[in-house]
Amino acid sequence: MNERRWWNGSWSRLTRRDVFVHNAADGRWQVELRRGGPEGRVRTRAFESEGDAVAWIERAVVAVEPNWREIVATGRAKAKARVRRKVAKAGPSGGSGGLVA
Repeated sequence: MNERRWWNGSWSRLTRRDVFVHNAADGRWQVELRRGGPEGRVRTRAFESEGDAVAWIERAVVAVEPNWREIVATGRAKAKARVRRKVAKAGPSGGSGGLVA
């Protein structure tokens, strides 16, 4: 599932806002507006494409209030870091660092 996320920068349950956009099961894109953190109120809107959904978020949410920022998915960043560490341990040739068993 493809997902992007924005956050208004507030940790307080009373003022926190999160916006998610993800691909729904029917091929449409869904925007989830969350107020008050994980247990807060949720509203959703459906769009035909990811571009339409993101454009609406930028126009109706991000441009209206200051401090909004997109949160980069950390799962992909962690996976890339694991791959880099494995390559670094194996050495540039991918072997055992030149040791012969």
